[in-house]
Amino acid sequence: MFADNWKISLRQVRRLLILDIFGLSSLMMPGALSSLTGADGIFCLLFGMAGGCVLLLCMGANLKRAKEDYYHYMTGTVGQFLGDFFMVFYFLYFIILCGFVLYQITTLVLSWMLPEGPFWGVGILLLLLAAYGTIRGIEGRARIYEILFWFLGIPLLVMLFLAIQKVDSDRWAPIVYSSGEGILQGSLSFSVFLLPLTGILFLKPFCQNGQKLASCARTALVSVTLLDGVIYLILLGVFGSNTMGVLKRPAITLMSMVNLPGGFFTRQDVVMISVWFFALFALLHTGVFQSSLILKELFHEPKGGWSLLVTVILAFAISAAFFRNQILEEAYEIYQKWIALPGMLLISLFLLLVYWFRFGNKWIKKGEGR
Repeated sequence: MFADNWKISLRQVRRLLILDIFGLSSLMMPGALSSLTGADGIFCLLFGMAGGCVLLLCMGANLKRAKEDYYHYMTGTVGQFLGDFFMVFYFLYFIILCGFVLYQITTLVLSWMLPEGPFWGVGILLLLLAAYGTIRGIEGRARIYEILFWFLGIPLLVMLFLAIQKVDSDRWAPIVYSSGEGILQGSLSFSVFLLPLTGILFLKPFCQNGQKLASCARTALVSVTLLDGVIYLILLGVFGSNTMGVLKRPAITLMSMVNLPGGFFTRQDVVMISVWFFALFALLHTGVFQSSLILKELFHEPKGGWSLLVTVILAFAISAAFFRNQILEEAYEIYQKWIALPGMLLISLFLLLVYWFRFGNKWIKKGEGR
């Protein structure tokens, strides 16, 4: 199921990564940053991007030392037990992310498209689509999202351009006004939206030039940060920090206020929801793919069928838990900031340190450590 002979290009990887991190960050980040820092949220984006670049630098150094896949590199460096422990850490991150994204996208559908629809019906359908895309392989996924990248990106840029006329630049003030703690919290908040980029660690066997995955991810990171910065400034100029801080999805609210010239299409907001729908679905698909792949490696499963089934069941259960008890969103935010984010960085640094002490500049052979 995962052994595609066809390998995706760096261009396709870059577009997949942009879709992965754009959906959640643009949907949830503006309100959070506005509440914490107001106009200084733009600095949080820059500091968060810098933190993401540091993480990618560490991951890139590990990828250069991995002969084949990341799992064999870990087990060959720190041994089977610690390698499996780190894989469980990555699995927990991706499966919880998968459930959270499913909760967000299902809520989006029920709020704007199918207000009378059942949560379980929408959630199961979306998971089945993501599972089907995983079964079809990464080739089909890359080709579909390469088309969607332009199909979604062009209308979004047009709508943002039209929204500029509603911006009141006076609402960008005061600037450099927030406390250091607020900027730190905001920077961490943006950094956690960048964690799906860690999926590049497992993409080397599927990529034509796996040695450049980290630089490819940095390009995606900078691109999304710039786009999120533009969106943030537009939203701040339209709503102001106080109003934006209480809006649940300010970007979608803005789309409902923008009118196309001529007034011939009055419900373009419904169409624009598709931008976030497909971006979130791309991240959901990534979560299913990565979680299944990690389970397959952990249990040495030849085809990965049972791993995919377990992933789908766990993702739906986690999503249902978020839907029934929304206080779990706060717990998830704490987990992201204080467990997932530092954990990803510490694992990368620990692997580099152990590799340097044990092997110097030597390569680790495939299968070593099993």
